[in-house]
Amino acid sequence: MVEKLSSIGKNKQPITRKNSPGTRSYGKPLGLYGNCVACSLSSVLPDRLSPWQPFLPSRLLDANVSIRMADPFSIIAGTASLLDICWRVGAYLSKVKASAGKIERDLEAFSYEVTALITTNESIQALWSANSGKSLDAQSPDTTRIEELWEDINLALHGCREAMGVLALLIEEVIGKDGVAVQGKRDGIKKVLRKQSKDDEIREIRQRITSHQNSLQLTLSALNLCYVRNSQSSTDRSLAVLSDTMEYWGFKLNHELAAIRANLALDINDKASQQSLTGQTQVKLNKHFYIPRAVSSMFTGRVDLLEDLRNSLFGVSTPIEKKHVQKRFIIYGLGGSGKTEFCCKFGQDNRQSFWGVFWINASSPQSVQHTYSTIAQIGGVEPNERAAKDWLANLDRPWLLLIDNADDLSIPLEELFPEGDRGVILVTTRNPVNRIYGTVGKGSYHFERLAEAEANNLLLRAACEPTPWSNTALEYAGKITTRLGFLALAILQAGKAIAKRICTLSNYLDVYDRSWQKIRRLRTKSSEFAGKELTVSMNVYSSYEIIFRGLEATDSVTTQDAVQLIKMFSFFSWEDLRVDILTTSVAHPRRQIEYDEAEAVKSAGKAEYKAQSWTQRLKGWAIWATTALLADPTGPVLPMVLRDDKESFDEDRLMDALDQLNQLSLIYYQEATDSYSMHPLIHTWVRERPQMSTSEQALWCQAAATTLSRSILLPPLDETASAVSLRRHLLPHVSHVLEYQANIESILSENQKRRKFRWSVIKHNFGRLQAIEAAKFSLIYLQNGFFSEAEALQVKTRDFVCARLGMEHAAARRITLFLAMTYSLQMRNNKAAELQEDVFQACKVHLGPSHPETLKVMNTLGASRRFQGRFKEARELLEEAIKAMTTTLGPENEETLLAMDNLGRLMWMYLQYSEARALHTKAVDGMTRVLDPVHEKTLIAKENLAMACLSFEGDVLIHGKTAHDSMAKVLEERKQRFGKEHPWTLYAICNLARLKSGLGDHNEAERLMRAALPIAQRNLGENHFGTLAGTTHLAQVLVRQGRLDEAENMFTDVIQRQRYASSAREDGEHPDRIAAMWYLLQAYQKHGKIGDAIRVCDELLQAVSAIGGQGLGLLHPFAKQLQERSEELRSLVTTSEDDSSDMVLAAA
Repeated sequence: MVEKLSSIGKNKQPITRKNSPGTRSYGKPLGLYGNCVACSLSSVLPDRLSPWQPFLPSRLLDANVSIRMADPFSIIAGTASLLDICWRVGAYLSKVKASAGKIERDLEAFSYEVTALITTNESIQALWSANSGKSLDAQSPDTTRIEELWEDINLALHGCREAMGVLALLIEEVIGKDGVAVQGKRDGIKKVLRKQSKDDEIREIRQRITSHQNSLQLTLSALNLCYVRNSQSSTDRSLAVLSDTMEYWGFKLNHELAAIRANLALDINDKASQQSLTGQTQVKLNKHFYIPRAVSSMFTGRVDLLEDLRNSLFGVSTPIEKKHVQKRFIIYGLGGSGKTEFCCKFGQDNRQSFWGVFWINASSPQSVQHTYSTIAQIGGVEPNERAAKDWLANLDRPWLLLIDNADDLSIPLEELFPEGDRGVILVTTRNPVNRIYGTVGKGSYHFERLAEAEANNLLLRAACEPTPWSNTALEYAGKITTRLGFLALAILQAGKAIAKRICTLSNYLDVYDRSWQKIRRLRTKSSEFAGKELTVSMNVYSSYEIIFRGLEATDSVTTQDAVQLIKMFSFFSWEDLRVDILTTSVAHPRRQIEYDEAEAVKSAGKAEYKAQSWTQRLKGWAIWATTALLADPTGPVLPMVLRDDKESFDEDRLMDALDQLNQLSLIYYQEATDSYSMHPLIHTWVRERPQMSTSEQALWCQAAATTLSRSILLPPLDETASAVSLRRHLLPHVSHVLEYQANIESILSENQKRRKFRWSVIKHNFGRLQAIEAAKFSLIYLQNGFFSEAEALQVKTRDFVCARLGMEHAAARRITLFLAMTYSLQMRNNKAAELQEDVFQACKVHLGPSHPETLKVMNTLGASRRFQGRFKEARELLEEAIKAMTTTLGPENEETLLAMDNLGRLMWMYLQYSEARALHTKAVDGMTRVLDPVHEKTLIAKENLAMACLSFEGDVLIHGKTAHDSMAKVLEERKQRFGKEHPWTLYAICNLARLKSGLGDHNEAERLMRAALPIAQRNLGENHFGTLAGTTHLAQVLVRQGRLDEAENMFTDVIQRQRYASSAREDGEHPDRIAAMWYLLQAYQKHGKIGDAIRVCDELLQAVSAIGGQGLGLLHPFAKQLQERSEELRSLVTTSEDDSSDMVLAAA
């Protein structure tokens, strides 16, 4: 074999490119090009070149060039000849594998690499064919780069052919003269021995083929990127405006760069591969980088693990690894061992390999929901967990997701993963069982302790010890890190204590031992620190305690503020500690006071709408006195830095305290979000340290609740974009505070039971302050979609307020209406209407029938009655409200216009389309003047006006094109304001589709609805009325398209009675179900299923007769239309029977 290779090397003639002006010089030998594949190829090149000259760069046609490296024929011939060799080698390998099991195992991976090379070769051919005839932008710098890249590909092709030729000879020698099949045991042994003798040569040739194949892959991706960028306008080449296609190829290039660097140590003599690899620059297109905290400059160690993880994720996969499986890697181990820091470091180092780097906090269901909502907002979808995971699962750009602190056993880890095989996921957890979810490389790392040298390095750097470190310093560091169990967080805290001169390197262990003994004596106070991990956790806690006592001992305003803030933060969630939560807790109460004072001035001097009796006046005085007694005379419980006694807030003082905590690594600053976070272990220790009594816990928990409550604005001040955004970030903090409050109350209750004299314990009561907090916190839960939690808080608040103040007080009426709105959002419209009825009756008694608040509630109740199908009551309420509002408030008042719009929707339900359009037109014109053309209430009125141009059956009645264009504008406005997945946006999409179908564009209507329905099912639920209505209208479109079987199946599913149970009265059906049954009846009739149509018609007649109670539904115009349809269907049956009888008689 050596002789053959030597003879080949002697025979080959190096083909070089001569220097020409403005060109590069290549002295690379083409090797076995002639010997292995096609010896006569060079002789035909001149004849084949002529037709391709118009497409070649002029500088490649220089007469001084002995052979043109990247001419079209050489590319095509090169790929064809390489493909031929690859197939031959592949066939050899397959036969060898079939003949000898041991050789099969040895050559398995090699066969895979040959297959990959074939795939790359085919991609090169496809790219050349797609672009060889295209003209390039002469002004683009990429034109020159494209020429150079094709030259690089040609060089790599020659290298591949040479390596594959050598491989072919090696395989022939292994097989021997007897052929591929094993001729008996002796022949099999000979083949194995010959293969073993060639192991070194096979290994070398494998490295060469891998080098060339990666070079081809890399250059191919770079060419795709250059072609896309070259196609951009000459004035539009900045990265900010690159197309999605270019982004895709840019990231593909980056991933292949990472794969090559991870898997390939290039031969120093392999110039073609070196040139391809070093000549490319990574395209920096990372757009989103969202991690829990910035990587500390003190990060030390685990470099080998970072490199190994990079290789596992980016390296070329092997046949053993599963294909099309989501890449996941698990980091598990003790708290404080550096799991999160390691993942953040990996994300930072490999940032440019991902379009997005995201993070979720898996420590609780609320934190999962909150952090996934943040990702959803980045993706422009509805801010909830389901939408975020769906967006990631369908994202066609590379992303990295860090699932942090997955320790809660009540949250199955697999439910946190986006579906599909896209993306890369890193998980940090204390639970070793979770390592089964790893899918790449080793699957998981177990973090326990740093290596001794790494630990010493971290300690001395954190302690700011001057370098070079002395032997004495290293000796002290070794003793300290050993005592701390080489735990990263504990070592970092120790270094900070030494750096702040709380202790020294030499006496740290003495201070530490005293702290340890004190904690051991007192630790039984906190059951949270019992059990496993106690010793390890105590290392961190003792280190922290040294710093904390040093802070407490410092008598300065900044350090005392820092101590108070960190104690309060321990009752917040440990992540996303936003600065604006603290600043708005001071600013928002001022705004609320200013608004209340302004409203008081407006209402001052106005005449009473109803004269009050002396008993009502007496009760009013009693309510005033009760309210005054319930007020907290001590003022709010807050850290001193957040108190606003002198109406002046020193924000610099706040920032100084936060900076003090940040310097000590007790909190970590995240610049991108202007927020801080705490390590979970420190977060727990501050709250549960033995020195903190239950009463002190209650104090700081109340301070946290007060701060959060004061940062929340109540309607109507809460409608600003900043207020809405802030409320989304408050959810995990509110959940944590309420959880800790419940725990503290439970401890206090147990302590009271153990006391001999229980009267000495003050019982915690739900008072005015707690009622305000509960109402505000329910707003947070409501906005974030936690309706049950919001309802529980509102019920508690309503019971308290109504019991002490009664429904005659405005606060009781407001919280009742607030609870009714929560019921409506849960589609529990019957419960909502009951509460609205209670408030309406209370307003009539205590305020009078013409009071503005009474009229506003009357309008709200009328809208609910319409939704319940109680049309007669709804009409009476709305008409009376409009009449009284026009007199009392004026025809241009916002509330008057809202009532007109609601009445217009009711008239459409009465099939009185002209009257409906007239009312909606007045509402739109008035709201445009009073509010704003794009105010949400104006948009709702415009939407209602557009839909009033459709009949109940979906036919366009009038102004179809105008209605369509208006609806399209409403949709665009909602997309910009709320996002493409908000319920109001989905509703607009459905209505626009209905108008398109009415105008005859059924295909586009179907496309819009099918795109929106899965989002509605995911975000709202399958039984939400919006989802059911959307399905009904889609089925209606299918009927118009003649797809009757599909439509009937949809209608049959939608009309199931239990899906409307939460809003249908016992004496009637829900209007939406009646509409769906009507459409099903029409589909059956169109399909010729007259019997089924009659059955549905009879059920509809019974439902309509009961709707609204006392048979009032029979007065509805639809009842008459339904009766006529019933007669028509039965006549069709009679006619059919008569025809059948005539046919029988004729036959007889």
